Amino acid sequence: METTNQLQKTGAFDAVVQRLQDSVSSVLQSDQIQGFERAYLVATAAGQLKELLSPEYMKPIMALQGNRLGFKTDKDTGGGYTVEIVKNCLIEAVLMGVQPCGNHFNIIAGNTYLTKEGVGYLLKKLPNLTYDIVPGLPRINADKTSAAITMKVKWIINRVKQEQDLEIPVKMNSMMGTDAVIGKATRKARKWLYDTITGSDIPEGDVGDNDTPLVIESVNEKKAELKAGAQAQIEMP
Repeated sequence: METTNQLQKTGAFDAVVQRLQDSVSSVLQSDQIQGFERAYLVATAAGQLKELLSPEYMKPIMALQGNRLGFKTDKDTGGGYTVEIVKNCLIEAVLMGVQPCGNHFNIIAGNTYLTKEGVGYLLKKLPNLTYDIVPGLPRINADKTSAAITMKVKWIINRVKQEQDLEIPVKMNSMMGTDAVIGKATRKARKWLYDTITGSDIPEGDVGDNDTPLVIESVNEKKAELKAGAQAQIEMP
């Protein structure tokens, strides 16, 4: 069997990479296609990727497992996951629209989870969107098993400004500090924003991270409420 270096020298490697890219693009560039047609398109692309990602092509991908240049897993200290599990998660990740490197996805309990970096990447690809997420001060429980934090999400899309405060619960472990709490909350806030804008529902980022952010009364709604109250007082006889 040819090695990766031999494949690169013969140009076969580049040809397969292009076919991989084409399969992914066929899904990502067809947002308007829905229903059975989309299911067939995704199934076809997933089948092509599974066939193209042979052991030789998976070898350099497997070398990325366990570090932030590639992707982290919950089994990094135990040798990581098998080629088949990594391949399946990799296919899911790229068809969701993130990159196969740069810690855009993690593998946890054998499943694909988009990270803070991955969701941030998806947000950057949304047209006419600018946003900012400002964390409050984390409120950590005395036993340090959980925390809560208010994240202020501000965004402008198609020149319309909006704001929302999110009360986000975060499960903790003994190794987590304030920065880690803010990092997890940022991921949840980014996910909330992406889901809100696109109407999608990205899976949570960790086995224990299935707590839904509590939407605090939006700043825009509050302003409208105050304005209406003030107007009512003016109009009173």
